[in-house]
Amino acid sequence: MRKYTALGMMALLLSGWMSHSNAADNSRLSINTAVNHTSYSSPGFVTLANEKRSVARSVAREISPAELTRQLQKHQGSVSVATLLQDVQSLSHSFVGQARRAEKSVLSKKGLANANDTLLELRIAAPSMMTQLQGGVEPLYAYEPDGDESTWQYIEAYDSRGGLHMLDVWNMPDRPVVVVDINAKKDLQLGLAQMQQVFAQTKVRSLQMNSLQMNEGLANESLMNESLMDTTQVTILDQIRLNDDEEPWISGKAEVYAIVSGVDPSRDEPALDIVDMPYLDYDGKTYYPNQVMVYWARYRWGAANIILMEHDDNTNYQQLAQKLLSAAAEILSALGQPEIGALVALGSGIVAAMPDHWFSNDDDYLDSFYTLEKSIQYTNRMGAAGNAMSTLRPYTLSDSQ
Repeated sequence: MRKYTALGMMALLLSGWMSHSNAADNSRLSINTAVNHTSYSSPGFVTLANEKRSVARSVAREISPAELTRQLQKHQGSVSVATLLQDVQSLSHSFVGQARRAEKSVLSKKGLANANDTLLELRIAAPSMMTQLQGGVEPLYAYEPDGDESTWQYIEAYDSRGGLHMLDVWNMPDRPVVVVDINAKKDLQLGLAQMQQVFAQTKVRSLQMNSLQMNEGLANESLMNESLMDTTQVTILDQIRLNDDEEPWISGKAEVYAIVSGVDPSRDEPALDIVDMPYLDYDGKTYYPNQVMVYWARYRWGAANIILMEHDDNTNYQQLAQKLLSAAAEILSALGQPEIGALVALGSGIVAAMPDHWFSNDDDYLDSFYTLEKSIQYTNRMGAAGNAMSTLRPYTLSDSQ
């Protein structure tokens, strides 16, 4: 997606905060200090290139092109490493052991050691390459490097004889390429569940993920005013489009989610929700999801922020959730008695707590929509970073249906 520098993004965020200058000068000084990006370490960043490289280099020598083609056809273009270990009998014991160690290392780094799941996979870099594989063209095996794509000099890839090929970062090769990667959709689902668990453990409960919480601890005055519990006020996302920006060919489909932030209606504490957006695969395309984004009983003043994020292989989501929650609480604590103008500072503080590399890599932070209000319809609303355009509308859900 669009690339940002941390300095440029913070200038944008702070200018937004200055436009909401109804808070006292001393409060503003405290907030500006709190959201300074350099005051935070990079939460949850992990490196996975070594694990991916080891599997790519070895599997290139282990599996025949015919068997690879059969597996990719059978599994619609991507197959988990665990499935290969189970189905391909010709794999050596040394490779099986190596692949399992790599999988274990990835899960451990991602904070998923107890998830009893697998993430490593092989996927075809582009659907058009399947025709070449079926025609007998021998593939190369590549992996996506860690870090900022602007610093990548080449993409490493290996052939069946162990030879190293240095592929162009931006121009897709003529030869078919199989990418050793992690399953982004599964990783994001596990990661979002981790984030939601962290929020729940700290009593920042989410209506986005569990509608049963409507009957638990949220029966406060604002909830009782929702037409005597007969209706629920929400905001629906009717339309969204991400700008069309150049990406390295090795990157797969996007996996996007949103962080909804605001102030708890009954306590001076942050309210954070997670919304998965699994349909939002590509930039440059308009989507019409009709998706509920905000449950307004969760937020004071009928106002909230929405921050759009893209899945990142190199994130430990549990650590990230803890950092975001801590940053949000710090912002509200610095404000004292929060007012509605604090929402911009709260959203800015959450963005500022994100890893530095997210502002220069093509993944991760996408855009922010600040101070969205419950009763207002937004048509073709541009995000603060100018990367996302959305149409949102207020809606009333009937609890009796």
